[in-house]
Amino acid sequence: MSRKIAITGGPSGGKTTLIDALKQTFGSKVKVVPEAASILYKGGFPRAKDYNGYYHAQKAIFATQRELEELRTKTHPDALIVCDRGSLDSLAYWPDTEEHFYKTLNTDRKTEIARYDWVIHLDTATETDYDTSNDIRTENFHEALLLNEKIKKSWEGHPQRVVITAENDFVSKMKKATAVIDAILNQKTYEDITLIK
Repeated sequence: MSRKIAITGGPSGGKTTLIDALKQTFGSKVKVVPEAASILYKGGFPRAKDYNGYYHAQKAIFATQRELEELRTKTHPDALIVCDRGSLDSLAYWPDTEEHFYKTLNTDRKTEIARYDWVIHLDTATETDYDTSNDIRTENFHEALLLNEKIKKSWEGHPQRVVITAENDFVSKMKKATAVIDAILNQKTYEDITLIK
């Protein structure tokens, strides 16, 4: 049975760079679930920074995320499934209460936490390293920092979450994240993985 990792974090955290590196480093051992938001927005899903805009966008992203994950899991049962974001990222963008989120999407926190064996959170880059070249990204640096904290809070309580901070340079951050994934592939314990520098 496949294991599943959510690669999450704030805007400009390095998720795309990390996932590209994982594909090159580990090849067929990992299968990537692409980011649902990018698929929808690049396909023309409307973007509006108001209640209805966030509400309908996150409902669509949540549903698409689930279907993408289920497809990858069924077609690659022996691979490590690496998800570009996870279902609880939608909670950080939800325009209403957490209770409203779970009720609307007919789920609960325990169910969503249990969907992922591991969660790797990449903190938003420092202001000097913040990447503004992504066409999908609409947040400025300060908005990105707030989202980073909201996303981190959304995943609180996951028993196997690793937070990789933006304290070190970007290359060191990617090396650490890759080492964490390698350790997961080699079935190291959570305690061992938290010691990776």
